[in-house]
Amino acid sequence: MEALNRSLYLMFNAGDHPSFAVLCLAKVLAQQAIILLPLLLVLLWLRGARTAAVTAVLCVLLALLGNLLIGLSFMHPRPFMVPLGHSWISHKAETSFPSDHATIFFAFGLALCAAGRRRLGAVVAALGVAVGWSRVYLGVHFPFDIIGGLLVAIASTWAMVTLLAWRNLGTRLVDRLEQAHRALLNMPLGRQRK
Repeated sequence: MEALNRSLYLMFNAGDHPSFAVLCLAKVLAQQAIILLPLLLVLLWLRGARTAAVTAVLCVLLALLGNLLIGLSFMHPRPFMVPLGHSWISHKAETSFPSDHATIFFAFGLALCAAGRRRLGAVVAALGVAVGWSRVYLGVHFPFDIIGGLLVAIASTWAMVTLLAWRNLGTRLVDRLEQAHRALLNMPLGRQRK
C-alpha cells in the first residue's frame, strides 16, 4: 500500500518547474480556502440555517478529535520528511495522516448534506477534493492522507447525526446559541432605551 501511496504522490506532486498559475492556485487552495468555512458558518447562521451550522461545527470538531487520536497512535511522515518529490510550501515535520485540511472540508460538507443542505454540502466537499489535491501537489501530503481525511469525516458525520442523543442535544444547543445571539444583539438596544 505504501508503494501505491508514493506512486500516486509522484503522479500528482508538482515537478521541478510547475506552471506559475497552477502553483498560485494550489497555494490559495492549500492555505487560504479554509478561511471560507468560518464565513460560511456566519452566513448560514444569519440566514437561519442554524441547525446546519451547529451540526457542521460539531462534526468538524469530532473529526479533528479522530485525527488527533490517529496521529498520536500512528506516525506517518510527510513527503518532504522521506524525502520524496518536491515541496512548494513550508510545513512542520509532523505526522501527515490523515490530512486535517481535507478532513475539515469533508466533514463540513457531509454535515451540511446530512442537515438537508445537500447542494451547498456537495460544493464544500468538492472544494475539499480541490484542497486535498493542492496539499499533495505542493508536497505536504500523500494521497492516502486525503483519503484518510475523507474516511474520518464520514465516520464522524455518521456518528454525530445518527446518535439518538444528537436530536435532543442538538436542538437544545441550537436553542441556547440562539438565546445568546438574541441577548448579544439586544444588549446595546436595551441600554439606549434607558
